[in-house]
Amino acid sequence: MNKNRTYSYTHGHHDSVVSVHATRRASEAAAFLLPHIEPGMRLLDFGCGPGTISIDLAAAVYPGGSVVGIDLSDSVIEQAATRAREIGATNITFEVNSVFDTGYESESFDVAYAHQVLQHVDSPVRALVEIKRLLKPGGLVAVREVDWGTMAVWPGDTRIEEFRRLYAEVAAHNGGEPNAGRCVKSWLGEAGFSQVTLSASIWVHADPESCRWWGEQWAERVRQSNIAETALQNGIADEAELVSIGNGWLDWMEKPDAFLMLAHVEGLGRK
Repeated sequence: MNKNRTYSYTHGHHDSVVSVHATRRASEAAAFLLPHIEPGMRLLDFGCGPGTISIDLAAAVYPGGSVVGIDLSDSVIEQAATRAREIGATNITFEVNSVFDTGYESESFDVAYAHQVLQHVDSPVRALVEIKRLLKPGGLVAVREVDWGTMAVWPGDTRIEEFRRLYAEVAAHNGGEPNAGRCVKSWLGEAGFSQVTLSASIWVHADPESCRWWGEQWAERVRQSNIAETALQNGIADEAELVSIGNGWLDWMEKPDAFLMLAHVEGLGRK
């Protein structure tokens, strides 16, 4: 589907990407939002991906509440809908739709939530303006965005430094902002939200299992996902460079002192 598409999703929907997204749960990805959720609320999850967070949020607004999850990808929406059916979640629907032009009635949601979405759009403020239209008076927007500029990795490796360059250039080519976390306050303010509050959380990978999980997924992503395709097609990196970067992650994860941390900024705002 291409409904007023104004972004190109940097990661794409390769299995190495979607399988990781399917491990995400509201208890971590929406911890900053959950204290504000009550039964009976109507919630929009925009850029919902395979729906695992959305389904958790549907449980949080039950009874009496409901969740709508939207994403531009037909395939992940199908996965999300299947997942909801399999677990018997009846107060949630998933639709292929664009945050820039949802077609929903104004003031139809109590809460709107997004996890790692605004970093991929070329006009995050315009997306948030549409979200503001959809919220009821006093409604709450909640967004969480990574800031890749905060990534700290030990031991150092020139191939991982090359990954930083690769990812930043691919994201920029696609119209995104890899350091979106530091922009959240500004974007919410420009979109007209008030009572904006910010928090931050840190992903830490330090034990062998966690480092292996991170290293293997990123080795695969830089070689096979849309990141690789964009890099190759636009002269950002060649095949040998992508293989080298992937090997950098695989070598890093085997180090006994391997460590990585990465910050995420969480923003709340009221209509």
